[in-house]
Amino acid sequence: LWKVIEELPEIIKYKTVFDGRCNAYAATELNFNQNQGITRQVILPDPSGAPPNPSSSSSTRHRNAFTVKIAQVAVIDLKELHKFLRREGPLTSSCMTAIQALNVVMTHKLFSQQVSVGRSAYTPRNAQDLGGGVEKWDGIFQSIRPGQRQLFANIDIASTAFIKGGNAAGLMAEIKKVRNVDDLRRSAISSRDFQLFHKHFKTCSFTVTHRGGNFKKSYKVAEVSMMSADRITFQQTLADGSSVQMSIPQYYEKAYGLRLHYPFLPCLGVKGRESTLYFPAEVCVIQPGKRFTKRLNEEQTSAMIRSTCTKPHERANKILQNIRELDFDRNEYMREFGLRLDKELAVVPARILPPPRIEYASRRMVDPQAGGWRLDPSHKMYIGQKLESWGILVYEDEMRFARHLVHNFIRELTSTMAENGMNIVMREPPIMYAQGNRVEQNVDTMWSTIERTCKAPPQLILVILPSVCQTYSSIKTYCEISTTNGKMTQCVLSEKVRKVKKQYCGMLGLKINTKLGGINSTLLRNSIPFVTDAPTMVIGADVTHPSAGEARPSVVAVVGSMDEHAYRYAGRLQIQDSRCEVIERLKFLVYELIAAFVMRNRARPQRILFYRDGVSDGQFAQIIKDEVQAIKEACQHMDPEYKPPITFCVVKKRHHARLFPIHQQDGDRSGNCHAGTVVDSVITHPTEFDFYLQSHGGLQGTSRPTLYHVLLDENRFSSDALQALTFRLCHVYSRCPKSVSIVPPVYYAHLLAYRARHYQSHEFSDANSNSGDGSGADVSFQTSDKLKNFMYFV
Repeated sequence: LWKVIEELPEIIKYKTVFDGRCNAYAATELNFNQNQGITRQVILPDPSGAPPNPSSSSSTRHRNAFTVKIAQVAVIDLKELHKFLRREGPLTSSCMTAIQALNVVMTHKLFSQQVSVGRSAYTPRNAQDLGGGVEKWDGIFQSIRPGQRQLFANIDIASTAFIKGGNAAGLMAEIKKVRNVDDLRRSAISSRDFQLFHKHFKTCSFTVTHRGGNFKKSYKVAEVSMMSADRITFQQTLADGSSVQMSIPQYYEKAYGLRLHYPFLPCLGVKGRESTLYFPAEVCVIQPGKRFTKRLNEEQTSAMIRSTCTKPHERANKILQNIRELDFDRNEYMREFGLRLDKELAVVPARILPPPRIEYASRRMVDPQAGGWRLDPSHKMYIGQKLESWGILVYEDEMRFARHLVHNFIRELTSTMAENGMNIVMREPPIMYAQGNRVEQNVDTMWSTIERTCKAPPQLILVILPSVCQTYSSIKTYCEISTTNGKMTQCVLSEKVRKVKKQYCGMLGLKINTKLGGINSTLLRNSIPFVTDAPTMVIGADVTHPSAGEARPSVVAVVGSMDEHAYRYAGRLQIQDSRCEVIERLKFLVYELIAAFVMRNRARPQRILFYRDGVSDGQFAQIIKDEVQAIKEACQHMDPEYKPPITFCVVKKRHHARLFPIHQQDGDRSGNCHAGTVVDSVITHPTEFDFYLQSHGGLQGTSRPTLYHVLLDENRFSSDALQALTFRLCHVYSRCPKSVSIVPPVYYAHLLAYRARHYQSHEFSDANSNSGDGSGADVSFQTSDKLKNFMYFV
């Protein structure tokens, strides 16, 4: 496109911006026949450095010759956008198109100079090594969003992982976590390593070094060979017409006089016309700038978190510094379109909601401070459960992990749980060391041992694991998916058992009490009248998608509150087409949750509050059309006359809006805004019901407020009422004595969807399909009947 623009100065006289796909925008109409457009041929230079030959009919011309057509498709009138911002008109498709065009204008210059990913542009300057052939690049996020009566530029710092550039052989050593390539010679490269190299380098671009410095052609990796270079052979035709079998090292020595130093490494494969072309790793130089889309391992994740953890005032200063460096006043594209930006952060009015009082047993009250409160033995659990039949299954070698370590841990755990209000009948549960890796046999033996020793139906197996490994997945799958073998489990890491701490035991006790059906703490009834004054169900829903490149279904998780405290939840899982965001069979999931509510409370929910996570602005219309209708159909499936009012609220955490106190002394100890900070004007939607809520206390880094956007409100909430209810619900989270950053039903839906990742062996089998309507049409994870209405996923 830029080649055409360069060659047509008489037609395209003004600065034109391009979205990188198919749309270009100009500030004025172009000087050509609007009906016919322009068509031009462009010949790009050959990467090898050879000059273009327009008269040649060779494959070079075929590869580098393109036909470009430019035609006018629309004229964007900003009047509708101005009306929308002034609340004089609706949000139309023309408004959305205008905002998209202005986004392209603002980001065009930076995106032309740096590597763009979504709405962020990244630079390798100050790249930080994350290990394993991956590095972190810093970047700038830019987006234009509508606010109250005006548009706002949302600018933020960003970071993401990129594949490191450099010699492919050296990068393979980094991926294998050895000091250098020679160490790879000494440590055998397994088939799993070959697969790891393939996943890492696939689709990367690279150049080669064996053809001289003037050869600059770039290739794209189609595969990494599953064999080393010295084991790959092919037929080479000689000058006399005969052919000979030749290995890749032999060929490079004969053709280029190059003796390979690392023939034991795999090759990078490129798709040729007839077959795959292989290049030895040591002659390949990976080009930087390819985003790493796989999941980071634990070490890489820790390094990423450490490097991106920025205090609020530091982040604000970095944003202001980026704005100065972007120098929007001298941006010729923005000048051409008459677009101007303020250089200061927007000042918005906010208020801090008061925290609710937390109620424990015997009406003991606690007032949260800075978004949290302490576990105190004087405050007993609101409903502490009895633990009388349980056992310990240890997946460690008894010689390295002595039994007395387990005894010490259990002694501290049981005394802490008893102090906090649970009735611990069995203080010395049976301990069994796992035999081999047969999960089913170990779990069943442990279950029988508990029943025999405690003389009561088993309640729980506490499993001690060396790490969150495959064994964890197998245990959760076997114990929770089978309809006949539903077994409640609680896993702990052996390092926590070795270094037993009372605080950890207290947190673990919260999870165990919740799993057994207890209530750790709750709110005063008058704190959440919407929930307590009439039977009410609070629902959370989330859809999680597979990682990039994985051909696996998406997972739907929906949870619904089962009591008047909005504390106990039941969850349902389902799989659906990969990357489909709209929940396809929500009707049956909601129907099951309402049926469970009725079974427990002998009454139907008289109103429903639905929190939906993970929906982008562009999907709102489809969500209202499909999911809201599905909830209504679920109610009518129970009874045609059953029509409870529904409030449907989208919960958005993946955004770049940040709230900073104007003065550092106005923040909490971490420098963030105080828990309960609400912003519902200036930067919120011009016409719709939304608000930012920072409901948690800051710990480290800059806290991210959650954006709540109401798509339907049949319960007729006022802004104050829904904000207060949402903030107070954030204090009813079972796993910790803190107010959390997103409303708990959405948090639980996250946990349930994450649990589904571990359901591997049964994940997509027909044997585990569950039909909500009896037709066998929907496929879901069928959780054990014994567990499905308990919070086994916390």
